[in-house]
Amino acid sequence: MKLHKIIVTLQSFSKAEKRRFFQFLDSPFFNQRQDVIHLCRILQETDGQEDISDLSMRLSPENPVSPTAMRLLMSDLQKLADQFLALEQWKSTPSAVENDLVRAYRQKGLDRHFQDALQWAKITLERQPLRNSDYYLRAGVLLWEEARYRHPEEEQFLRLSDNADLIWLTQKLRYLCLHTAYRIRFKSENTLGLRRELESMLEEHNYLENIAVSTWYYCLKMLEAPDAGVYFNRLKQAVFQHGLSLDRDELHDLHLFALNYCIRQVNEGDTHFFHDIMDLYKDGLQKGHLLENGVLSHFTYHNIVAAGLQTRDYEWVEDFIPRYRNTLERTYRDSAFSFNMARLKFARKEYDAALQLLQHSNYHEPLLNMAAKTMAIKIYYALGEYDVLEAHLEAFIKYIRRKPGLGYHRDNYLQLARYTQKLMALNRADKGEIQALRQKIASEPVLTEREWLLEQL
Repeated sequence: MKLHKIIVTLQSFSKAEKRRFFQFLDSPFFNQRQDVIHLCRILQETDGQEDISDLSMRLSPENPVSPTAMRLLMSDLQKLADQFLALEQWKSTPSAVENDLVRAYRQKGLDRHFQDALQWAKITLERQPLRNSDYYLRAGVLLWEEARYRHPEEEQFLRLSDNADLIWLTQKLRYLCLHTAYRIRFKSENTLGLRRELESMLEEHNYLENIAVSTWYYCLKMLEAPDAGVYFNRLKQAVFQHGLSLDRDELHDLHLFALNYCIRQVNEGDTHFFHDIMDLYKDGLQKGHLLENGVLSHFTYHNIVAAGLQTRDYEWVEDFIPRYRNTLERTYRDSAFSFNMARLKFARKEYDAALQLLQHSNYHEPLLNMAAKTMAIKIYYALGEYDVLEAHLEAFIKYIRRKPGLGYHRDNYLQLARYTQKLMALNRADKGEIQALRQKIASEPVLTEREWLLEQL
């Protein structure tokens, strides 16, 4: 059943937002209809499975409204919700209230009010930490309002022009970064305009002294010339030192670009970049932008643990796993926690503890389930429990064959199981047989556990 738009909107509200929305509806400035408030209370209690007639009966049992009138009432409530969300966004945007007040007083021609509002707007803008395109946009509004209030002097035109350049540069560089990442991913040949002109502009002026400009420029150069590690290092330093000058969305994108760069370097054999990956994750956790509305993606949770184990930062990982457990989506919380604790125990060669965690956990996600079974394979092999391992491998192969939708993972895990069986049957005294198996493993085009298999030889 497709839920009505207003029901989906209300379900997205936090407890605090629901409380403020009812305060909004209770204000006669915004709403003077009690039936709208009554409907909102009913919709807050519904799971969305009731049809229009059921809601109509609950709204007015003695005199139910028609389905058409009910839909109009729900649409009116949605319009109020739209206004509420827009107001919430306006109030939470740095300097938005102050800037609009400056404009309002200029339009009314109130000189003293305008001057006071302008001075306070400038103070408020400078006090907040952002120095990105949004900052220059809001600074531009104040410069423009001040210029329009009286006949502008030439100095004001210069300031307006310089500020406009920074608005354009910070936005253009970010768009170029996003598009370059898109081109890399989808093998696109298209390019955005003015790329060469932008390079000349940066060379002729001192714009790279600006934090936002230089940060996005280093990111762009890193994406365009991935072999030039100097730009990655400059980007990393800029993000760490001046990250609070950028908003959460910008930091999220910059960290993602930097992490993808590091992952490419790791995939090409430079494992030193695992340390950079950990630095980026730690910085992202500290600044808070890795969490969305207080929730950490379980994918990110797994990746952070994997990177920490690669760098042998075991104590930090041991603290991270339980510390961020309750920030995970509830559906994945228990499985992600137990699996990653097992990974940590396995890395420390505490095999019995790792097995206990794996055996007492239910992994409903197929890929996580197979990752857990893969870890069990390694543990049984390390402990020399070959009879148990043989039974485990047979069950593993049956599980893979009857599980649909695994894609290329199916062949990958089947290869792991078969090569593990060959390891167990290998004549260790026959160097030729060992070398042949080593070459066969090394030549497999796709084999995630290649390194582990080769280590056993």
